[in-house]
Amino acid sequence: MRDDICNIVENIQIQGEYYLLKIHSEYISARAIPGNFIMISVSSTMEPLLKRPFGIFETDPPYIWIYYQVVGKGSRLVSEFKPGDKISVLGPLGNSFPPVTNQSILMIAGGRGIAPIHFAIKKYQKENKISLIYGARSKHNLNLLDLLKPLTLQVLLLYSDDGSIGKRGNVTTDLRKTIQKSGISITFSCGPDNMFKSIYQVTRELKTRDYASLEALMGCGFGICYSCVIQTRKSGYQKVCTDGPIFDMDEIAW
Repeated sequence: MRDDICNIVENIQIQGEYYLLKIHSEYISARAIPGNFIMISVSSTMEPLLKRPFGIFETDPPYIWIYYQVVGKGSRLVSEFKPGDKISVLGPLGNSFPPVTNQSILMIAGGRGIAPIHFAIKKYQKENKISLIYGARSKHNLNLLDLLKPLTLQVLLLYSDDGSIGKRGNVTTDLRKTIQKSGISITFSCGPDNMFKSIYQVTRELKTRDYASLEALMGCGFGICYSCVIQTRKSGYQKVCTDGPIFDMDEIAW
């Protein structure tokens, strides 16, 4: 990793509070792998002082893309970036999804959790059979569907809580049936914490290998501040930024 001064290429408002940010960074784009994240300095002043973490949606050297939702002051400042702006970006950070070949993988994305999942699909589709479940509260929270069309997917299932897009329900509505019907051996997921718990309740009975990309409040991104710890079954507290953000679901103390 390194702290890189990068140029903003595009900052496109996809819908409502959702944006797709394109950054020029030869260093990070050449080294990032699915699961990695970056820390972005959101202001040129001391307020706010700390960088903010963002998962990587895609890389195509020398560019990286970040899909994000405006949820607070930090992400609001990011939404105000303009093409040509220079920003400080630390990365790539964190671990990655495990190496897998010749497997049937089910990718599960909840809301903005599509970011690392999209990055993973683009890598793993070359040597594996990939299916995707993508869910959100409504059609306003389920975006970037056009960018999913070029992907090689065996199955694509869309869900919304209100039924405004895809099938009414959530990512676990048909999870058991999908895993059994498609012969899934591994799952990769990203989304809110309660989504992971629901997924694990299903998958632990089906003997799949299950990996979650966790989100957490981070102050540094490289293990100094201990603000992002989670409790695991065997190793006590671990840091999402350096021990993760990818964790085997069996390791997490749900």
